[in-house]
Amino acid sequence: MNPRILIVDDEDTIRYFLKLELEQQNYAVWDVATGEQALKLLKTNTFDVALLDLRLPGMGGQEIMRYLTEHSPQTSVIIITAYATLNSAIDALKRGACDYILKPFNTEEVLSSVADGIANKGQQSFLPNRDSQALIVGPLKLDPKQRQIYLNATPLKLTPTEFDLLLCFMKAPNTALDSGAILETIRGYRLSETEARGIVRVHIHRLRRKLETTSLKPSLITTVQGGRYLLAIEA
Repeated sequence: MNPRILIVDDEDTIRYFLKLELEQQNYAVWDVATGEQALKLLKTNTFDVALLDLRLPGMGGQEIMRYLTEHSPQTSVIIITAYATLNSAIDALKRGACDYILKPFNTEEVLSSVADGIANKGQQSFLPNRDSQALIVGPLKLDPKQRQIYLNATPLKLTPTEFDLLLCFMKAPNTALDSGAILETIRGYRLSETEARGIVRVHIHRLRRKLETTSLKPSLITTVQGGRYLLAIEA
C-alpha cells in the first residue's frame, strides 16, 4: 500500500503544488482547506504523514495537532508555517511535530521531510542524496548514499532538520556557531539571532537527546559563550 499523506492548507496553490509533487512520488494524497474538513477525514481515515498549516480559517492547525497527538500518534506531523507563525511552529515541535517547513519552500525540502516521516514508521526512505563524499568526524560518520549518520557505528534516527543540523556541525568541528548562521546553513534563510535561537534551541535539545541515548559522552554538542553551539571533538 502506498504511503498516505494528508495536506491541510487553505491556500489552493500550495495544496495543488504539494499534491502534484507527492503524487509523482507514488504517495496517496488527500488535501483539504479547513480544520473542520481535516477532522472529518481523520475520524474515518489514518495517514502516515500530515502536512499541517497552523493558520487556518475556523478550526486552527493547533487543534488538529492536538487531535492527532491524542487519537493518531502514529501519524508524523510536519508543520507548514509562514514567518508570522514561527513561535507557534516552535511550540508544535515541542509537542511532537517531527519537522517544520517555512513558506515559501522548495520541492526537495518537502520530499525530504515527508520521506523521513515515513521512514520513522519503518517504511522505505526516499531521502535524496545531498552529499557525495563520506565524512568522518570523531565518533560520527556520514554515509552519503544512505543519507545516514552513525555514532560509534550505531545509526542515528534523525529528522531531515536534525540530519542537516548535525551535518552542519560535522563540517565545522570544534567551531562555535551562532544560531543565525546555523539556520541559514540548514534552511537557506536568515533571521535575527534572537528569532533563530528559538528555532535552533528546540532542534539542539532534541538532537542532544538522541546523541545521549547512543553515546557515552552526552556533551558532544556544547553551548558556549554568547549562546553559540559547538561540536566538541577530541584531537
